[in-house]
Amino acid sequence: MKAKNIRLIIFLSVLAVLAMVVNQYFWVQSSVDIQDKTISIQKKNAEMESSQFENQVTLALVEVRDELISLNIDASGLYLEPVQQITENYFVVSFYDTLNPTVLQNLLVEKFGEYNVTEPFEYGIYDCFTDSIIFDKYVDLSKGEIVSKESSAPQQKWNHDGHYFGVYFPDRLDVVIDEKDKLSSGLIWSTMLIGVILIVFAVTIFTILKQKKLSEVKTDFINNMTHELKTPISTIALSSDVLRKVNSDTDLDRIRQYASIIYAENSRLEAQVERVLQLAKLEKNKIQLKKESIALHGLIKKCVESFELVVKQKSGSLTVHLDAQSDQIYGDKVHITNVIQNLLDNATKYSQDVPEIIVRTSNENKSLVIEVEDKGKGMTSEQTKQIFEKFYRVPTGSVHDVKGFGLGLFYVREIVRAHNGRIEVESELGIGSIFKIFIPQTN
Repeated sequence: MKAKNIRLIIFLSVLAVLAMVVNQYFWVQSSVDIQDKTISIQKKNAEMESSQFENQVTLALVEVRDELISLNIDASGLYLEPVQQITENYFVVSFYDTLNPTVLQNLLVEKFGEYNVTEPFEYGIYDCFTDSIIFDKYVDLSKGEIVSKESSAPQQKWNHDGHYFGVYFPDRLDVVIDEKDKLSSGLIWSTMLIGVILIVFAVTIFTILKQKKLSEVKTDFINNMTHELKTPISTIALSSDVLRKVNSDTDLDRIRQYASIIYAENSRLEAQVERVLQLAKLEKNKIQLKKESIALHGLIKKCVESFELVVKQKSGSLTVHLDAQSDQIYGDKVHITNVIQNLLDNATKYSQDVPEIIVRTSNENKSLVIEVEDKGKGMTSEQTKQIFEKFYRVPTGSVHDVKGFGLGLFYVREIVRAHNGRIEVESELGIGSIFKIFIPQTN
């Protein structure tokens, strides 16, 4: 996919998400305003309904009290306290003498019916002589019939010296529906949904960018590989053409020279193809390590010898400090050799005009540490996070003076991991880099 198309997709996706978020914001704001108005209206209606209910209950209880007074000769003519509302659903009526529960219940049912009070209620009778609720009953009028049973909830005592009876409406709760709770719940779910969409969107964009980057890296790898293979193929073709035209007068030394060139270039091609094959094996975990006891210092010296000539030709220096007290490891000799050579090759290629390379060894926490330090171009922190990925190569601008496929450090990391070790890198742009390999030692 072209970069232009990817940018267009990202732009349109971001625009769509922003539009969704803005739309959600205005929808929520509108819902809040409507809900506030609805709650305000409900509260007013509830207050009116509650006030009407309280008036009906009070009037009914006043008539119940009057009827009780008329039935009780001893109580007539005495001044009695009016009906009092203790809470929104609890009313009390003071009385001079003891009360008959049956008479009281009949009067309550009768008067509540007259005032259209149909909600279930509990009534209790307080006796000041025993200082207790002596009778408590639950009455349900809501089904068009009188259902009476003992109450399971004790009546709340009223701070009063004389006799009294209380009426409690257990189902009379706050009739205003808590719409804010519902709205809050809706907002939470809505916000969570938007969050999920944003996460999916971010993952999608990240995946697209990653695929784009991977595509660019693979394209760069193919271009590099084509260039690396084209050079030896061209050289072999030219040398073969010369040999094809030889005759009896051709100098034998010249023939040997061209044959040597063909052999060298063929070996170079073979090595490059082998790298690609090794990569395929690494990805499928099919590399078989032939581990043995290795004296690493001797192996490092041989690797250094093969690079000393190249470094000296550039007027550079290759210094070795083999300070490890124990250099014995258990590993694959061929692959460990390739690992060291890859690090030395990178240090040489990415050095500045005059290479300065230092190789060190040490022992640390039952591991043998190999360090390869250069005073080269160095890398940024972002580049150091990617250099061990396959096909990745440190950008060198428009000048492609460093050849390679971007497989060397990927191969190094995988081989080190196969030996239960790890590799670290410290680098500073324009200063140089230090690669450290930690390989567990044999007991």
